[in-house]
Amino acid sequence: MIRTTSDLRTLHIGAVIFLGLAVTIPLRSQIAKPGYDDRLLFKGATGAVIGGTVQQWTLNDTGTFFQFSAPFSVSVPVGNRMLLSVTNSGMSSSSDRADVAGIVDTRVGLSYVLPGDRIWLTAGASIPTGTTELDEANGELDLSKYITQPAFAFRTPVFGQGFSGNAGVAYAAPLTRRLVFGLGTSFFYRGEYRPVKSSGDSGAVAFDYDPGDEVSVNMGIDYITYSKAARVSFDLTATYFFDDRLNGATVFRSGPRFSLFGVYALRTGEFSHALNARLRYRLQNAYITAGTETKYDAAVQGEAQYTLTRPLTDWLVGTGSVELKYYTPDQVPFGGSIVKTGDATVVSVGADLLLLVSDIVTPTVTLRYAAGTSTIADGAFNEVSYDVTGLEAGVGLKVSF
Repeated sequence: MIRTTSDLRTLHIGAVIFLGLAVTIPLRSQIAKPGYDDRLLFKGATGAVIGGTVQQWTLNDTGTFFQFSAPFSVSVPVGNRMLLSVTNSGMSSSSDRADVAGIVDTRVGLSYVLPGDRIWLTAGASIPTGTTELDEANGELDLSKYITQPAFAFRTPVFGQGFSGNAGVAYAAPLTRRLVFGLGTSFFYRGEYRPVKSSGDSGAVAFDYDPGDEVSVNMGIDYITYSKAARVSFDLTATYFFDDRLNGATVFRSGPRFSLFGVYALRTGEFSHALNARLRYRLQNAYITAGTETKYDAAVQGEAQYTLTRPLTDWLVGTGSVELKYYTPDQVPFGGSIVKTGDATVVSVGADLLLLVSDIVTPTVTLRYAAGTSTIADGAFNEVSYDVTGLEAGVGLKVSF
């Protein structure tokens, strides 16, 4: 059944009211406390992070996909309890037949911790500085299809997606001396933009795409053992997606998504071990054509990573890691049949070096190698299975003041 405009407005208004109540009630109780604003929470948080990363994935019988990204971010405390952050990334992505270069959308974020240090308010916006209206005739649209594959984990998978904004609130409090409980909710607005450029050569026609907004609810726990040598944490997020629209018509709705993330960390002598696991489960996606809604299975994505960290010298810390990704496919209707795309099994190994140069400057070096298999639908929506290999090398520099 298709939701009417009135139904969608009701859901949007309900989400805003829920967020407003979630913020207002605890805000009044916190501000009422004496000495509520006498702590400099973000003292020393002023800093910048810059870097450069080269990534390359090779698909048998198709070619090589390359990306150089140069992310940068700046964070500045504003007052006692507020932090302003700005992030962006320069990038150059290319394949054997196309290339796209420029910067991505600029992300501006604002965080405020309420007095009492238990409630965190966030707000942000993505300013549309990235590349949109990709040229299908020059292969840019085909390039983006591979760059955005989640199994490849390109640092800059999306070039530009128009204006968007978010607002959220999170609450965390200790239940015992070693157990902390957290709860949060957020609303994400996505604006309209044009992903494809009109082209007489390819027959592509520009269209206005309005991706659906999102509402999320999050719950987490964090437990530290009595010896403080081990820590266990779990985080569960449920996300509801509103309808996607194409030239004003409803065409798609992502199924509600549930994400579970768990961490087990253990320190033994000079070694620090960490085991991370993530599961993303989505209910069926809905495709809507001529007023008829049909649902198809969505991907289930599982990831597990083990890292081992040890100081190598007084000024050098090394980390080794191994990671497994296992994704089932999305089902996409095309020409009266169902096409499966996006499934992958990828194993990667990596090493990171952290140079403790000073309290102000901290350089990092990263190296990764990955191999596996993946199925990706081609331009004619044929299921094509690939043997894939990936390389990643990067450097970073964190400057703190």
